[in-house]
Amino acid sequence: MIRTFRTLILTAFIFSMVVTPVVAHSEDEDGIDNAQHRLEHQREKRDEVRQRQQDRREEIGQKREETRSNRVEERLEIAKQKIAERVKKIFAVIIRRLNAALVRLDGIAERIATRIDKLNERGVNTTAAEEALTSAEVLGASAAQAVGEASAAIEAIDTTDLSVREAMQEAREAVRVAKDALKAYHKGLVAAIRELKASAALREATEGAESED
Repeated sequence: MIRTFRTLILTAFIFSMVVTPVVAHSEDEDGIDNAQHRLEHQREKRDEVRQRQQDRREEIGQKREETRSNRVEERLEIAKQKIAERVKKIFAVIIRRLNAALVRLDGIAERIATRIDKLNERGVNTTAAEEALTSAEVLGASAAQAVGEASAAIEAIDTTDLSVREAMQEAREAVRVAKDALKAYHKGLVAAIRELKASAALREATEGAESED
């Protein structure tokens, strides 16, 4: 009986020395695993938050860059529009000057015609002057048409249109053509005046010779 009791006590002691530490060790490992798992989970959540914040910062930065780029483009468009408006005003001033020049040349042509009529009344042969004036009048008509087309080209400039550059180029070319046409008209009138003076000089010389006779 006593031996049996001792055997039970020894068995219990051995069990407590061997099995209990193993179980405790297993529980400790489970606790460590749980702590590491929680730590890793927390770190993953923290990394996710950081990533979302980084994505948000990048998104905000991109939007700011797009806004800044849009503002720059808008400012450039406004600057281009203002430049086009100033150029259009300059063209308008040029057209007024061309029209004024056309009026002056038309006035000269009228005075030449009046002078021709007076010489004709005196019996002066003004055929050459009349032909020169007729040629000048043809050039005057071409000049008037060119000035009108230049004016229309300038009026057609839309400073808000994307094709404003092409429109200004067309207007510039039309102004150049008008200037050349006015120069040709002026030369034609100069030729008519030259012929008119020659006719008058010839008449005076003829009258002088007749008076001497």
